[in-house]
Amino acid sequence: MALLYPANTHLWQAGDLVIHDADAKRADMLMVVIGCNRQGIYRTRYAFPDEQPRAWRHRGWRNTLAPLHDPTRFGIVVPATALTPTPPASTPRPTAARQPAGAPSAKS
Repeated sequence: MALLYPANTHLWQAGDLVIHDADAKRADMLMVVIGCNRQGIYRTRYAFPDEQPRAWRHRGWRNTLAPLHDPTRFGIVVPATALTPTPPASTPRPTAARQPAGAPSAKS
């Protein structure tokens, strides 16, 4: 299937909101990126499932990068804090930098 718009090249992360090339360019058609596998196939689902046809409400979708566009490109306002993904348990948390023994601390 040919794309309606130039192919997307932006790499998405889990939790990003995107809009599919073939979907109507409305806020209720936004999709949430769930993840991406090593082959570059993105897993998505609709951000507003109750606005979708019943058969699509809880369905996941698999897409390549090309048809997953930035919603702001089409004038859809997406707040930066629309979805804040929680990092998976396997993601290492940043640790406080340790000072070498004998180094002056901020308290002294």
